[in-house]
Amino acid sequence: MDALSYIIKKFKADITSPNLPIALHQINRTIMAQTLGELGFRVGVEVGVAEGLHAKVLCENIPNLKLHCVDIWNKYPGYEEYADPEDCFRQAHERLKPYKVIFHRQFSMDAVKDFDRGSLDFVYIDGAHDFRSVAEDIFEWSKRVRIGGIVFGHDYKHWRPWKSRNIIDVRPVVEAYCYAKNIHPWFELANDIKDKTFGPDSPGWMFVRQNKDKI
Repeated sequence: MDALSYIIKKFKADITSPNLPIALHQINRTIMAQTLGELGFRVGVEVGVAEGLHAKVLCENIPNLKLHCVDIWNKYPGYEEYADPEDCFRQAHERLKPYKVIFHRQFSMDAVKDFDRGSLDFVYIDGAHDFRSVAEDIFEWSKRVRIGGIVFGHDYKHWRPWKSRNIIDVRPVVEAYCYAKNIHPWFELANDIKDKTFGPDSPGWMFVRQNKDKI
């Protein structure tokens, strides 16, 4: 099944618009996971797992999914969001116990070396949100997704509050990457339907790997 055509039809997307990204409405993270299941995807990676809430949504909605969960589950310079990393790791293990999940307790750029180019149906990127981390994750993990597979992520926004460590550089990185790599179309996931797991949610982003992209 052609993933791009399916998504355009399902979400009634107008890809003739010159404005990018193209917004997909009537969507949330659960609906996106269901869409991956409908496309028959079976092997994926989540970068930035935390307590495993989104990983569980993927596993619940994608039949027979083999999910690689990549997270260091620790504090490090530039990323201090974990109040108790070991408790997050324990919660993720417990929550994902019923599913076919492989844990990679590594930094993203170390874990990515264990995956061959084009070996994944999808990757979901939600790790550290500073410019360098987002850029490295998109640049390296996109190569591991096959043609016709999907690269997507969370927090499509730009937020650098004064004197705050909670930096979000996702939006400018995604925009620059898609422009540089000739990716068209690409999408903003509006997440405008309240999700049963996450409630009101930040927007996401997504593109389908194609032969013409320069990844």
